[in-house]
Amino acid sequence: MKIEIMFHKKFTDRGDVKKKLRSNEQSSILEYELVMNSYKILEYLKNADLAIKSSLELNSNIQLYAHQVLAAKKMKNQFGGTGILADEVGLGKTVEAGIIIKEFLMTGIVQSVLILTPPSLIYQWQNEMESKFNLKFFQRDDPNYIDISSHDLLICSHPGAVFHSQKQKLISRNWDMVIVDEAHSLKNSETLKYKLVREITKKYTILLSATPIQNNLLELFTLVDLLRPGILGTKTHFKNKFADDSTLRKINPLFKDEFQNILSNIIIRTTRKEVKKEIKFTDRIPITKILKGGSDELTLYEKITNKLRKVYDEGGNTLFLISIQKFISSSNWTTQKALKHMLVNKIITGKEYDEFKILSNKIKIDTKAKELLDIINNRKSEKFLIFTEYTLTQDYLAEILQKNGFSITIFNGSMNLEDRKLAIDQFKEKVQIMISTSAGGQGQNFQFCNNVVNYDLPWNPMAIEQRVGRVHRIGQKKNVNIFNLAYEKTIDAYILELLYEKIQLFTMTLGHLDLLFEDITNEDSESSIFTEYMTAKDEKDAKRKFSALGEKWAERKNKVNLIEGLNSEIFDNFSLSTMETNYE
Repeated sequence: MKIEIMFHKKFTDRGDVKKKLRSNEQSSILEYELVMNSYKILEYLKNADLAIKSSLELNSNIQLYAHQVLAAKKMKNQFGGTGILADEVGLGKTVEAGIIIKEFLMTGIVQSVLILTPPSLIYQWQNEMESKFNLKFFQRDDPNYIDISSHDLLICSHPGAVFHSQKQKLISRNWDMVIVDEAHSLKNSETLKYKLVREITKKYTILLSATPIQNNLLELFTLVDLLRPGILGTKTHFKNKFADDSTLRKINPLFKDEFQNILSNIIIRTTRKEVKKEIKFTDRIPITKILKGGSDELTLYEKITNKLRKVYDEGGNTLFLISIQKFISSSNWTTQKALKHMLVNKIITGKEYDEFKILSNKIKIDTKAKELLDIINNRKSEKFLIFTEYTLTQDYLAEILQKNGFSITIFNGSMNLEDRKLAIDQFKEKVQIMISTSAGGQGQNFQFCNNVVNYDLPWNPMAIEQRVGRVHRIGQKKNVNIFNLAYEKTIDAYILELLYEKIQLFTMTLGHLDLLFEDITNEDSESSIFTEYMTAKDEKDAKRKFSALGEKWAERKNKVNLIEGLNSEIFDNFSLSTMETNYE
């Protein structure tokens, strides 16, 4: 009797069945049947469907793509709940992680899950888990948050988690599953973050990163060794065996297949090219409007700025001065608030306050507001998501837009969950325009809208992506228009023209920005920009200073391009995508 059996390369032939078949060794038919049945069971488990798949497909709040479901199945069935999700930017790694978390929770495999993420992504994770998977994760800013030991579903920021008191609480309890977003930040095994993840007691660990390699192969070794200690040998053994040059940026061709086999058991990486038939990727189209403000607007801006420069030169509080400068860049209503702060803090006298207030009262409508009305009037059938930094400007714009017949809703961080949901539903179903603060927009998804207006400009480049990323993500069917408004000769104009446009910021995605500004905090970014503006002697000097800063940013971008090329060079040699294998 001829017996044919297919042995999957990833399963160990513990019974030496292949050897016995080749040598025609006799054994009991029962032994063969048991071994064959064990392989059938393993093959079945590898292909087993997700228990929650049908419920996910019925959820109207989530649009699933084949590669996301396949990634979740592979992570559960083949990787055993521990591995790296390394899909390229924009393919929905958060959703993949959500599917895995939901599957493991609903099937009782896990009860506690810890998500570690950059601070800017906390609200996005929280919103995605609740809106798409009906999972309530807690984080420290929640009103109902108690402490780490009281919540089985918890989100912590990377920097918050490594604080000594927080770290001790995190490692004092057992976690079933730990998810680490932007996991390339663990590339150095000597960092507090890496040591924290290693010390946490956990059963399953999933790392998310579109760029697992940011410099060389050793970073990939560090991530893999964190999940499967020793699988690639020691650090020295790894370098001698798998690297083909001293820079550790090329793979030794003699051991390429072995390296591929190891990575294929721990990394899932799908590229945009592989899913382009299923997903339409749209473009970002920046439209910058540098406006010539009215004479009263410009005079008021210059007079206040000159006062700020004087206080800055005298050693005034930089953070306070930055807040005033940003106030006067936003709207006339926030400018009036700035004047009150300046009076209270004795930056201006009562006489100067009265003089500036008269100028402010002459401004019936901001030039930026007029431009905004023109933009919307030219696209009357389209929805708009307008971002401002301040609720005062939000109220100001709401009043103007409503007077001009537009339907609007507002969204900000002070609203409760019920009011936020109502605002989102109104924007989706009824009204044309949502006016949102940056804080309010964090974590929300508005793919049904394709026009974003930066009415006032964040000085932190990462904040731009947090805004634009609300509409430009999987599910967006149109190109996204990004309107940026600023007055000429102001700090916002210099930022737009000489910094953001220099590095083509508005067409970059989150993964690129993380690499570009991973070591720059919000305070660093704002402080350096403000310093250049305050120390400029005149307009020409300001342009020179901002151009120099833009060159530094451009140099950073060149580094990002090299890193992306390195990731492609290494991962394009391997078959790590779920799309190339049928697991259905």
